[in-house]
Amino acid sequence: MNPLPKLISKTKLMRGYQCLKSIYLSIHHKELETAVSVDQQFQFDQSHFVSMTARTYFPGGILIDNKPWDFFGALKKTRELLAQKTELIYEAAFEYKGCYARADIIKYNPGTQRWIIYEIKSSTKIKDEHLADTGLQAWIMANSGLPIEQINIMHLNPINKFPKTADLFLTIDVTEQLRKLYPSIAPKMTNVFSVLNDTEIPEISTGEHCKKPNPCSFIDYCLKNKKGSELNYNQFKSIEIQKRMQNCDQTQSRFVDSQKIKSELAKWQYPLVFLDFETINPAIPKYNGTSPYQQVPYQFSIHILNSADAEIIHHEYLHTDSTDPRDQLIPRLLKACGGENSEKNLKLGSIVAYYAKFESDRITEMAEYSEHYKNDLIKLLPRMVDPLPIIRDHIYDHQFKGSFSLKSVAPALLGEEYTYNNLTINNGLASQRAFVEMIDLNTTADRKLELI
Repeated sequence: MNPLPKLISKTKLMRGYQCLKSIYLSIHHKELETAVSVDQQFQFDQSHFVSMTARTYFPGGILIDNKPWDFFGALKKTRELLAQKTELIYEAAFEYKGCYARADIIKYNPGTQRWIIYEIKSSTKIKDEHLADTGLQAWIMANSGLPIEQINIMHLNPINKFPKTADLFLTIDVTEQLRKLYPSIAPKMTNVFSVLNDTEIPEISTGEHCKKPNPCSFIDYCLKNKKGSELNYNQFKSIEIQKRMQNCDQTQSRFVDSQKIKSELAKWQYPLVFLDFETINPAIPKYNGTSPYQQVPYQFSIHILNSADAEIIHHEYLHTDSTDPRDQLIPRLLKACGGENSEKNLKLGSIVAYYAKFESDRITEMAEYSEHYKNDLIKLLPRMVDPLPIIRDHIYDHQFKGSFSLKSVAPALLGEEYTYNNLTINNGLASQRAFVEMIDLNTTADRKLELI
């Protein structure tokens, strides 16, 4: 058992709210923690960019830019600025009884001689965990001696449309809400530190708390010996599906209802147009008419099958610069799968997309963006069909391991050569990272070719 550090950050303390086992392992068995992935770092960087953008709405402040691990240096600089009654401070540091927190923005009110807190969240709404997080921070700050006048949470405005920036953030006064939470904080911290001072790892089973509100970095360790019988079948409303999954997992078998599959597939019309989008969804919107986190397609891949025994025809488009991808992508999409400028005599068949709602939503959004192509894009929607419900209702293989994601289904049904694991870019975030790097003006021509 490791000795407790003199200061434990608010971020780490919040693990104790989610799972006492997680915070215990983070202190005493850090070697078991899964390293931060490049995809996770990409998300962290985006959140940091949101915070930096929010600061521009409070210009002229002083940033306490000590390194993240320099707790005591940041505390010393904060005390100096507070003593000087500095009007605006970014990343001020506070500690109380071993608990350490940094505030995104604090603003001094000379009239009341108290401070107004602005905590920035990169989401488009206030969540329960944001109130818990901000409450813990305010508790640390208040007990460290800071007189607080008001506590605000700033979050992205979901209806803001680029290029408008005046209403990019919404500021919500949560002082009264946190006042109600305040009495529960000290007991929670007492419990957290009691667990941390124990010699044994807490015995806590896996569950939804492993993923929400944040994915736990010890999940691989906790799941190491987890059996199929422990999988969460309750996420599926159908009792029939739950029983089927449990039976297949216990017997290491596969269930297939061939007749119902054939019946469903008979509703699809050739040529089958298999469609997949790759999208970018920046927290701070950058394309006309888009909102925070709106998905904008920058790539599509289409495979056309004219009949069961026909050769597959492939179409694709990848946007390669920083302009709005939709201007070039939309006409090429319509040409490939039927619509304005489509190839002559192209029969309009079913458009197949796994979890088709995603592709349908993107097509709808592009129709809202493009007045010229609006009608042609809308005509694509009735043609959409989705294999996911067919597989979920009529197929289950124990190798799915409780998931109907394409990453689980494809290798289980088609073989390991269809696994995503060996791909250089094997998920949506990895694709976004590659796209962001490719369109960056500082990326060399040779590197762009590698990414393409």
